Amino acid sequence: WCGGNSGNTVVVWVNRCTDLQLIEAAEFLGKTEEWPEKVMLDGMRVHYPNIQLTDTVQVVEHYSPEESLSYLG
Repeated sequence: WCGGNSGNTVVVWVNRCTDLQLIEAAEFLGKTEEWPEKVMLDGMRVHYPNIQLTDTVQVVEHYSPEESLSYLG
């Protein structure tokens, strides 16, 4: 969804999926300064109201839409 519009979609090439606790996600992505625990938890609770820092989440890493086109031929 792009800006809440389900009509806006894009296809990307996924290169890795990693399961970890939400509390570990910011460090895993190198975003600890931008996403302190409270900021990340509040942001995630917009979509998942009952999520906790100890819940398992999946980080999906992918190429940009432009880079993905080269994989899709």
